[in-house]
Amino acid sequence: MRYSIWILGVLALAGSGCTPDTPATDGSTTHGTSAAHAAGASGARRVVVNGVDLTGIGYDRGARDAPIVMVDLSDFACPFCGSHARQTLPALEREFITQGKVFYKYVPIVMGFPNGDRAARAAECAAEQDAFWPMHDRIYADQAEWKRASDPAKVFARHATSLGLDTTRFGSCYASARGAARTDAANDRARRLGVRATPTFFVNGQMVEGALPLDRFRVGLTGMLQAPGR
Repeated sequence: MRYSIWILGVLALAGSGCTPDTPATDGSTTHGTSAAHAAGASGARRVVVNGVDLTGIGYDRGARDAPIVMVDLSDFACPFCGSHARQTLPALEREFITQGKVFYKYVPIVMGFPNGDRAARAAECAAEQDAFWPMHDRIYADQAEWKRASDPAKVFARHATSLGLDTTRFGSCYASARGAARTDAANDRARRLGVRATPTFFVNGQMVEGALPLDRFRVGLTGMLQAPGR
């Protein structure tokens, strides 16, 4: 697909991203969940970005034949990732993902923020019970609480209970870090793609660093959908 330099430029402008020493911010809104298939699920859309195969890596939502593929590489403990998940993703979901315009792939990676590895572990354990996205929402909703907790496992266990998960199975998974291989695979892909901070997006292969404002995403995505030869 070919897009004008102006359209790509809208998305390429740097947004707010974070490395492990970035000061935290907070947000307030949460978004609803939607049906999605986890990494490795049957019928997953093949996604290759700059020669790096992401098929079966991360968690997908949206129509597999959508014309735009947006890959979101985020750390659960990154404050700007939290802002994107709470404030921007819900609108993208309503306006582009559920409308069949954007296929969204969330790839949870670990950059070294406080308790970020524990949060990724909890999300991967929820995924074992087909509850990745509900846990994703809960983790981001109370990001400030578990980041400063001496034992974040208690927070995640509480979420597992409220989501109706098999808590024994969840606890066993969390204690043994059964999802570590999936996290390692995601981190490997992030390294190969040159991800330096989170969130980092790839929109039809175009790297977008930082959590852009919703309006900028909206203008860029709409322009891509309207571009001649799409």
